Order: sequence, then structure tokens, then C-alpha cells
Amino acid sequence: MTTTARAILAAGLVKLNMWNTVTQAYNGFGDALDADKFEIKPNFEEKTSESRSHLDYGQARASTVLPKPTELTIELSAATVEALAMQFQGLVQNLTQASGTFAAVDFTLTALDQWLPLGKRSISDVGLEFTNAAGDVTYVLGTHYEVNWLRGLVRFHSAAAGAPAAAATLKLTGAYGAVDGKKILGGRVTQVRCQAQFDGQNMVDGSPVEADVHECVLGANNGFDFLGSDYSTITLSGKIVTPAGKTEGYEIRLPGASG
Repeated sequence: MTTTARAILAAGLVKLNMWNTVTQAYNGFGDALDADKFEIKPNFEEKTSESRSHLDYGQARASTVLPKPTELTIELSAATVEALAMQFQGLVQNLTQASGTFAAVDFTLTALDQWLPLGKRSISDVGLEFTNAAGDVTYVLGTHYEVNWLRGLVRFHSAAAGAPAAAATLKLTGAYGAVDGKKILGGRVTQVRCQAQFDGQNMVDGSPVEADVHECVLGANNGFDFLGSDYSTITLSGKIVTPAGKTEGYEIRLPGASG
């Protein structure tokens, strides 16, 4: 037999199956994500015919409820690249770099007091050296220049005694590490087409709760504060779509145990 809890307080995880616009197919469901909200909101429009008779003026002759598209809101707390890409309406690309060295390579000092790219990122702080073109003057880190090691940027100070002149060609020696990450090209994907699954349980009695959204189109229009004083969430909202071959856009299951 099945039992019925007297209330619902659900907990669970969310999985998304993203539509790939290049292959024109779903990528497949990924790992379960921590989420703070998985809200399905049915909508309707009410049509009412009101009487204008002096006998029952203002009373309803008839009332009809017409269905409207169902809304879905998901708040993700998981800081995955895919989730962040949805927040920033972005396209995910690889951010890779093989490790290597600068062996007295030419570096043109196009400007002083400005951050200039070294051409590589993840610069090693061991063995980095700048000299003049002849190699007989070595510039001092912290006096003549400073480095942003992660981004791979350098800034030479014009006020330092013995600073090189702007447009001078220097010799750069050093090393840089390998990089294997991702980058998000913001604003490239304005909508997220996906399938969604919720797997959870009612904390009142431990019974399972499942939801399958066959197709939805979501977007993000909330801000993301990198300096917020609390944990940042990724909010996606939009409409549930009934895809071809289905008579409904989503399905809720309560597979209670029987026996």
C-alpha cells in the first residue's frame, strides 16, 4: 500500500540536458547539480461573462479558465562552468596552454606605466628576467616593473631610476605553466534550450519525488554579483514547451513503495 504524507517539504538535485546548436542534438544529462529552487508554475487566463441584467447585474453568466504556458524557474547554487555559462548567456570554449619557456625573446615595451601582455599566462615567479637588448642591464622586479603572474601581464614604471625607455626592445627570459581550463564568451547564447530532471524526496516521510521537463527554453535576466556578501545563485527562468511526440510538457512522479 502507499502512504500519504500530511505535508511536502522536498529536497533534491537537478540535472540538465543541454541542446547543442552545432550538432542539433541534446548533449546528454550531466552531473546532478545543487539547486535552491526548482519551481514549476502553471498559468491560466480566466474569461468571465458578466451579466448586465438589472436582475443579477455583475454576476457571472459563465467563467472559463484557459491554459497558458507553464513557467519554470531554476536557481542553481553549483558553480559549474555550464551553469555560469547559462547565467552569462555565454558560449563555453577551452582555455588551454602548454607549458614552455621564454629564452631571451624580444619584448617590445610599447608603453610605460601600463599593463602589457607577455603573450602567455600562468607565468612562473622563478627565473623571470628582463634585460636590455644588449643583455648587460638587468631590470629589477618590484623596482622597475611588476607582474600579474596569472594573467601574464607586466607593467614598467617610468618613475624608477634606470627605467627603460618607451618603445625599447627588451629581452625576456622565464617560464610559464600549462593551463587547462574554460572560458565563457558572454552574450553569445541568449537562450538555453534543455531538458530538466528533478530527483528528490519528501523530507516529511522520505518518499521519492521526481519531475521530468521534456523541453524548456530558459534565460537569465538577473544580475550576478561577484562581490556579493552572500553566496551567489544562478537563476534561470522561462517557459516549458511540449515537444513533438508528447502531449504534455512535463511529468511529476511520486513512485511510492507498495507492499
